[in-house]
Amino acid sequence: MRLPTLAFLLALSPLAAAAQGLVVADNSEGYLNLRGGPGTQHAVLDRMQPGTRVAVLETMGKWARVRTPGGVQGWASLDYLDREEVGAPTLTVAPGTGWLNLRAAPGTDAAILRRMYPGDRVEALAREGEWLRIRHVSGAVGWAHGDYVTD
Repeated sequence: MRLPTLAFLLALSPLAAAAQGLVVADNSEGYLNLRGGPGTQHAVLDRMQPGTRVAVLETMGKWARVRTPGGVQGWASLDYLDREEVGAPTLTVAPGTGWLNLRAAPGTDAAILRRMYPGDRVEALAREGEWLRIRHVSGAVGWAHGDYVTD
């Protein structure tokens, strides 16, 4: 859920916001630019995929200086960062599957984003029929068939 008051709350308590965590929101571009400074005029350092968790280091207006899971630091627009979901069910890729494809959309025709292996931890974010929208331990977000994920 995007919060219009997020910038205000972060300005009051950057450490509390970092502790609770933020994630890159789904958007029409399919990614969020990580920039060298707080504004679109600054160079793009990296592109973050929806579902990527970031640590907030400081804020300036509608921008946050963040650190990605890979350790890259830069600036991202608060308009495209969401509060991290709390209490999402933690599941694992079922044993005996060899591997399980994480897909861009529900269905076997959707693009494969990555392979997941038995024992990999995932968080369930949503369900559509027999398919689960999940966040892999790597931070990647996509869809997997529910028959191959267990609690």
